[in-house]
Amino acid sequence: MSLVFAHDVFRTGDARVALGGAGGSVALFTIAISSFRSAGFRNLRQPRKLGLHHDPTHGAGISVPTGRTAVFTTVVAMLGLTAYGGTAAFAWHIGLGETLLPFGRDNREGALFVSLCAAVLGTIAVLIACVRFDTTLYIYRGGVRRHVCRRIFLKKQVLDTFVPWGSITRIGAGDLGVRGGTTAHPVIDLHTAEPLPSDSRTRHDSEHRLAVMAHQLVVEPNTLFALLEKLAEDPACRERLVESDAIDLLCPPPLRERFRAARAKKAIR
Repeated sequence: MSLVFAHDVFRTGDARVALGGAGGSVALFTIAISSFRSAGFRNLRQPRKLGLHHDPTHGAGISVPTGRTAVFTTVVAMLGLTAYGGTAAFAWHIGLGETLLPFGRDNREGALFVSLCAAVLGTIAVLIACVRFDTTLYIYRGGVRRHVCRRIFLKKQVLDTFVPWGSITRIGAGDLGVRGGTTAHPVIDLHTAEPLPSDSRTRHDSEHRLAVMAHQLVVEPNTLFALLEKLAEDPACRERLVESDAIDLLCPPPLRERFRAARAKKAIR
């Protein structure tokens, strides 16, 4: 669809209009990629960002960083729509109103509305690019460490929490309660016997619950949940965390199996 749209726009022969068409095409293509990723196609194989980590205090383990693709695609889509909207308004002012504006909206009001939307989207894209919330989950033989780094413009806040396996009483699954269509934002809750330090909690934590934002991490959430649950229940499995192939523990199952499990879960409901 984006290619057809770009072809129709490029036929005008105007480079300025072609720029807007390219921005709209990039936005449509990026939105399509994001839709495929939300459907589960982003976890077809083991993420390359997974790595082994050695801590002087906790020893060897697995490092699970934040995935940046979702933020990147959002910013790119917004910038593409910004380019499209700004160019559409400009094209109307130079007499090419029917080129980028929809039929029936190729007038002054339509051009003003599109330019306003472009300005808002551009501002939001810049704000998103300037704000970063990075979460890294470290899984050690002795416990789980969550490292959260928040950067809002020039302000930086670091929250570092370590929970020993012996302190974890239960591992639960949930979501943030915020949904976009049918897309949920899975969260893994580590319930602890001892209270968490108040200065290391996020707003999603509680006194005896550490919330792991699984949807932000590069791994498939169900695979991470299954591994944490297995490690919490079976101390013998934790010895795998010090081996050279420890990251294979987070290799996601085939997509067909995940679809089958999702259908079975839906049928139970």
